[in-house]
Amino acid sequence: MENQEKSDVFEQKIKKFIIQNAFLNPLLHDLKGFQPLAYLSAGVIRNWIWSHLHGQKYDFHQTEVDVVFYDAEEINQQRTLKLKSLLEAKYPDQIWDITNQAHVHHWYKTESGHTIQPLKSMSEALSYWPETATAIAVRMDEQHQIEVIAPLGLSDLFELKLRWNDRFVSRGVFEQRVQTKRFLERWPQLEIVN
Repeated sequence: MENQEKSDVFEQKIKKFIIQNAFLNPLLHDLKGFQPLAYLSAGVIRNWIWSHLHGQKYDFHQTEVDVVFYDAEEINQQRTLKLKSLLEAKYPDQIWDITNQAHVHHWYKTESGHTIQPLKSMSEALSYWPETATAIAVRMDEQHQIEVIAPLGLSDLFELKLRWNDRFVSRGVFEQRVQTKRFLERWPQLEIVN
């Protein structure tokens, strides 16, 4: 989907943007302390980057923040609930959506009503998300460096391309998301591809 040189440039760019961001950088540090293998992901990253590329100020106040992690050993959502409690206490103005990707197969159903196989990793989980520009997660690692997981690449995110990922959802679901999330209204330079 993208060559390595372009991928490296976009990865350095997203890391630089995060380090300079007064909300995301401290949040990643706190998240590392709360749950070292947790990532910020999906809309909070996608929407912020698209707003930045459109010259728009992105307001994180009362924004839904997706946090994902992968822990096949978690029982009864204990770690998920503890993480949510810690984040709500520290950041009460945010709306937290916290998902253990190792357990998605317990509740996720395809459009035809079938269950899915257990996901094997964070990268695999992201590779099924509905849009390529959404399939991104970032965290602060043990060396206080930003780690980026983007199994579908970063090109579409930075090149303002809205591309359907057909691994799990139908074209109809993708088009419904485009409408309900108002992607083209909010970021008019976006281009739907494929």
